[in-house]
Amino acid sequence: MTAEAGDPKQDTVIIELNNNSKIVIVTKSRADLAGLENYDINQMIKDLNAQLSDSVEYMEISDGKAYVNDDDEVEIKDWKINDDEVRIKLGGVEVDVDPDDVDDWDEDDWEDRKKVTYEADRVDRTSHHFNIDIGLNNWLDDGEFPDANNSPYSVKPFGSWYVGLNSINRTWVGGPMFLEWGLGINWYNWKLEDADYIIEEGSERIEFNQVPNTISGQKSKLTASYINASVVPMFDFSRGRRKITSIESGGVKIKKYSRKGFRFGVGGYAGYRIGSHTKYVFKDGGNKEKDKERDNFYLENFRYGLRAQVGWKGVELFATYDLNEVFSPNRGPLDVDGNNTKLQAVSFGITL
Repeated sequence: MTAEAGDPKQDTVIIELNNNSKIVIVTKSRADLAGLENYDINQMIKDLNAQLSDSVEYMEISDGKAYVNDDDEVEIKDWKINDDEVRIKLGGVEVDVDPDDVDDWDEDDWEDRKKVTYEADRVDRTSHHFNIDIGLNNWLDDGEFPDANNSPYSVKPFGSWYVGLNSINRTWVGGPMFLEWGLGINWYNWKLEDADYIIEEGSERIEFNQVPNTISGQKSKLTASYINASVVPMFDFSRGRRKITSIESGGVKIKKYSRKGFRFGVGGYAGYRIGSHTKYVFKDGGNKEKDKERDNFYLENFRYGLRAQVGWKGVELFATYDLNEVFSPNRGPLDVDGNNTKLQAVSFGITL
């Protein structure tokens, strides 16, 4: 063991171990060094070893108060997940709960929580997670939004929500190349800009008809839901490196995974329609009423298109573009000149 005092503001203790390994302790003062006697260093090292792997670049314990010896007996906690524990993982957060320990959990346990932060380099060949797409959707007519021509089927930009629930696998191909693939369910909501138009299934095509002047439209929209399969090749320039924060309190263990670096990718998807309905909310004679109709509305049963993703650290954006038409051929609405339209769905937003 050696001691150094090169910096008058710091004291350094170097403990030399076998195999040229060292433990370096840096404190601001000798009083702080003496204060280390109040910490359970053995437990701290055990917790670090439980998290260490070949993928770790660095680790830090940001809340040392959890290791203060208040009692003579120190409880040893195991990081291993037992069969009786419950694990929940959504996006970049993983929660493990031990029901037996949670029964005795109180606020003091949270104050004594243990927090460890480190970076992981190792990439599993295939990992799995759930995510949620939240954004806006519209449709294009010959490459233009319908509101450019003041069409009755113009969609309200804000309020036409796109929601997707996805179960995604991420397979490492090599280098910065990954493949994201999986299944999901999404909902298109096309909310009309002019609520005085009602969406109806005509004898030959979908129709957007203006309601009588005695009715005041409040909301008019078409909703369609699809089950999808997607494949998106991704270039992740951080090569899967993640920052991991692990917090343990009583029977609850929380891990937060944060991606690092820049990534982007473009791929495809295909889906099958599982439901559709229209909803019209209006006032008639001062009374608010609602009509909801379920039908196919000449919607295409299949959809396929392109999906783009771009991310930076913990933020990821997406955009989708259907290559086929929303409605069956010659079954879509007529434009202002009475011609057939070929509407294609487009959406964009953020992935949680």
